[in-house]
Amino acid sequence: MIFWQFAYLMIGKSLDDEDLIAHGDDKFTRTAVNSAERGDITDREGNILASDMESYRVALIIDDDYPNYVYNVDATASVLNEVLDIDEDEVKEQVEKGREDERFQVELGREGRDISYNEKQALEEAQQDADSEVSGLYFVSETKRFYPNGNFASHLVGYAEQDEDSGELSGQMGLERAYDEVLTGAAGATGYTQDVWGYIVPNTQSQVKAPEDGADIQLTIDSNIQLYLEDSLDTMEEHFEPEELFAVVADAETGEILGSGQRPSFNPRTREGFGNSWLNMLYQYSFEPGSTFKVFSLAAAIDAGEYDPNAYFESGSYDVGGHTIYDWEPEGWGTITYNEGMQYSSNALMMILQDRVGDEKMLEYYKDFGFGASTESEFPGEVSGVIAWDEELQRKTTSFGQTSTVTPIQMIQGMTAILNDGQMKKPYVIESITDPNTDETLYEGGETVVREVISPEAAQKTQEEINTFVGGSMDRNPQYQLDDYEVAGKSGTAQVIDPDGGGYMDGPYEFLTSFIGYAPKEDPEVIIYYGIKLATKNKADTWDYGVMHGFNPLMERTLKYLEVGGEGGESKAEVIPVDDYRNMALDDESLPQQETIRRLVIGEGTEVEDHYPMNGTLLPFDTFFIKTDGEATMPDLRGLSKREAIIFGDFTGVTVNIEGEGYVEDQSVEAGAPLEEGSEIGITLEPKDPND
Repeated sequence: MIFWQFAYLMIGKSLDDEDLIAHGDDKFTRTAVNSAERGDITDREGNILASDMESYRVALIIDDDYPNYVYNVDATASVLNEVLDIDEDEVKEQVEKGREDERFQVELGREGRDISYNEKQALEEAQQDADSEVSGLYFVSETKRFYPNGNFASHLVGYAEQDEDSGELSGQMGLERAYDEVLTGAAGATGYTQDVWGYIVPNTQSQVKAPEDGADIQLTIDSNIQLYLEDSLDTMEEHFEPEELFAVVADAETGEILGSGQRPSFNPRTREGFGNSWLNMLYQYSFEPGSTFKVFSLAAAIDAGEYDPNAYFESGSYDVGGHTIYDWEPEGWGTITYNEGMQYSSNALMMILQDRVGDEKMLEYYKDFGFGASTESEFPGEVSGVIAWDEELQRKTTSFGQTSTVTPIQMIQGMTAILNDGQMKKPYVIESITDPNTDETLYEGGETVVREVISPEAAQKTQEEINTFVGGSMDRNPQYQLDDYEVAGKSGTAQVIDPDGGGYMDGPYEFLTSFIGYAPKEDPEVIIYYGIKLATKNKADTWDYGVMHGFNPLMERTLKYLEVGGEGGESKAEVIPVDDYRNMALDDESLPQQETIRRLVIGEGTEVEDHYPMNGTLLPFDTFFIKTDGEATMPDLRGLSKREAIIFGDFTGVTVNIEGEGYVEDQSVEAGAPLEEGSEIGITLEPKDPND
């Protein structure tokens, strides 16, 4: 009967209508998931802005039935405090509460997550030391999204975090969310058979499906320009403490976005600032722009043949359907020319020009400039703004930037038409999307002409008029003039809608102040649009100086970084090649001597012992680090950026403890004091004074 039963099972392969082979496969066949890496997000030079990184989570096993459990709570809490800076009392409290609840293990919240490999190794070494009495530590490997630059184009890049259900990284905001499917790869799998004890049966690993990593996205963002932008926003935020700030840097010829940022913002590494603002102000923030919008009304009037810079009008006010609308100077400036009216930013002139062009035709111009519609760039959830055109009063106030709403990306797009012979360029931020598995380019961004908005002649005349708005015969907006470059552009001071009572806020200096400018004015290469809304500190400065304290250093540093020639026509900031100067005299003329390069000499000797960089290049306004023979002494670090302070520590072998953000303001070791390798110094960073 036994043999018969075996024969029956061998032939029929079933028992009680159950497939025994399928049952065996289900019981002993397993599949291991081979996770795919999420694609990287990089800047235009390939520098990482977002990437996957392995991290660890620590748990404490507290069940004393398990061999490795926490039996000395004090020792374990002490080492966790030493390595991870977790409060010892908090660890003890978690262990005690877990034992009361008869739990097998407890975790330690945020402090116990995102542990680096070095921290994990330090804890494991302590646990392996028999004399330490540290035990019960259990580590779980997990993938996290790493953002090396912290608060850096945060709303643009966005962030991704692990989905609690699937355990996979999922984009939650910005490009991380918009291109989540592109960035997310396809997981692979390995099939194998295990025995009744759970061990893998040899030679059974089969059906291996390799994971396909997510695509990499390269942006047009330039990290150096973005750093200049973030620094300028920090300076403005500290000085004004505004409700909102934004800044955009774009290539005037192609429409590429070179930098974009805002305040409030957040740090995707630490989650600091989360929830303060979810909107990306570049393309999801619509507002009444104020007088910066006048450049488009001007361009329309010139293209329609209704603007004569030498014609005269009466400034001060203009009547519209029983309403009197005043210039910002209610008394006006008397009878002045159209060009003088543009320099004074006369509202009355804009309404006169709109009457001359005609409402229907002017509306066509505004639409052709891209207002009231999405730019159809790569930005998800882009808002279109509204051209308010139902009533005569709305139509007239739109001419000088009130009632109708725009987005910063629309303003940048519209300005490209004026600066490119009427050819409007679509703004874009994605350089390319590449499949890392095949190196195939899935998408390639590039310069795109949307349409010709105005004639080349009208664009040239409009630019000539705008070039008089800074300085000019009326000496308006002189604060935006730079020493080495001629800047042109238009300032704006817009009333802000009262969120509580409707209408406009009428308190002192309760405005959205902005400036859209380009440089050099004769051959524009860079456009910057900068805005500040509702300052709560130093309010009067927004009227007296506008956004110059943020705009000016950002424009100047950007132009010099891009090696744009100044007023003399030649670049004052060339990239400088660096050779090997070791064993040369410190005063040898072969060493970099340019004015744009700062030398930082470490030591009292006269011969070059080492230097950084070596066999490379120096960018404009970089620091050239030199170590001389003889006794090493501490240099004066004041004015160095955070990046340069870190380079100094690596170059000298000194541990640099950094506090704050911005530039070096103070150092714990005085200049000239002996400097020993392995020693520690503390430095304090502070943003630059906006009035400097």
